[in-house]
Amino acid sequence: MKYRSLFLKIFISFWLTMALTIGVLTLMSRISNTESLPERASRGPVREGLTLYSEATIRVFEHEGPPALDEFVRRSLQESGTEIFLFDAAGKPLTSNNAESVAAVVKELQASPQDQPPRLFPLFTGATRATWGRFVVSASGKPYIFVARFRQPGGPPPFFTAPRIAVSILIAGVVCYLLALYLTSPVKKLKAVVQQFAEGNLDVRVGPQLRSRQDELADLGREFDHMAERIAALISAQKRLLADISHELRSPLARLTVALELARKNTTGKGIAALDRIELESERVNSLVGQLLALTRLESGAERVPPECVVLEELVQEVIDDANYEAKPHHKEVKVLQLAACRVRGSSELLRSGIENVIRNAIRYTAEGTAVEVSLACPPGPGTAVLTVRDYGPGVPEAELAHIFEPFYRVGEARERSSGGVGLGLSIADRTVKLHGGAIRAENVMGGLLITMELPVSPAPAVVKPAAEKMPVS
Repeated sequence: MKYRSLFLKIFISFWLTMALTIGVLTLMSRISNTESLPERASRGPVREGLTLYSEATIRVFEHEGPPALDEFVRRSLQESGTEIFLFDAAGKPLTSNNAESVAAVVKELQASPQDQPPRLFPLFTGATRATWGRFVVSASGKPYIFVARFRQPGGPPPFFTAPRIAVSILIAGVVCYLLALYLTSPVKKLKAVVQQFAEGNLDVRVGPQLRSRQDELADLGREFDHMAERIAALISAQKRLLADISHELRSPLARLTVALELARKNTTGKGIAALDRIELESERVNSLVGQLLALTRLESGAERVPPECVVLEELVQEVIDDANYEAKPHHKEVKVLQLAACRVRGSSELLRSGIENVIRNAIRYTAEGTAVEVSLACPPGPGTAVLTVRDYGPGVPEAELAHIFEPFYRVGEARERSSGGVGLGLSIADRTVKLHGGAIRAENVMGGLLITMELPVSPAPAVVKPAAEKMPVS
């Protein structure tokens, strides 16, 4: 996972902040702990606290006895690092710890008047810790000598030890991980839904997955669902429009067929050839409408592409032969640059329709006296068949290249109207190629437009369904 991940950015940022906070607190505690003990002991609050500490020690001894005093001393050393010693007025130790280590302090206090203020003894020969001592008179009037030896200056406070710091940083990491996961999990869910929506699943929604949240991310999910519903409605309406138009075209085509039969009865000689050509074109239009209906059904999932093995080079050659018939009266032609042997699985009728639409579109816009160049390449073994169609026309503006495969999209109203196009040919080709698991793209080349169609090659061309035979032209 790369650092550009939002989850990692949030997690690492939070964790570094928590670790830095713990480090700063540790450093501040160390700095505070290295402050001169004479300076701290000379302050009123510190001095008063030590005085209360000494009085509490004596109360424990007088009321609870030596075992309780030893337990009190042990807890003081464990919790604060301060070692407590208690002596009677004669210097006899009342605690069981190492009283000899502070013998010099006791002797100096005995040599001083008892009414002298508490004293700090920061340095003794061989001593590494400062010691505080004083005479204390209990409530019963009995004198004692209280000595407290502090932990070494510069050492970490009891809480800020290395293991505890490591555990604190680890706990902060777990908390930051859970927080980052909580913040980014709806983004991941939204990403997954968007990917499914982009792949064509228009019914997917993110709302059910974020129903328990009431924040801005949940609002974003609801807005996406609203957008998805609008887009799904528009696409559904567009599909219905294509289907309705295809159905509506059936009626005039049927009437045209009846009119042709009537015309045949009243026509003789050379007129018969023209009627035959009209009938051929009428049948092709009728076939195109049927294929458009089939595409609509396939796109909606009602049908599947039949797993026929199609001889692609023969199908392309037949389409080129038919296209040349239309191109020659306009002083144009369709030229074959390469026609490799290829086998693909799918529907020969749908593939014929898609390829024919691309080649006829190229004929429509290539300049007079030029040729539309067609090339079919097929690598050996499993791979992709590549069919390219190049014209020598005006091309398409770069900003509109991505839209020319949309149904009824026109690059220029005047140009389309003069050429007779309705903006359906390339959209049919696009759907045909994608239904066969391929891809289609368009790009401007020097002096024209190049359309590339890629189709997966059939791995087992054992059973071959040849392309449909051409109808004779009178």
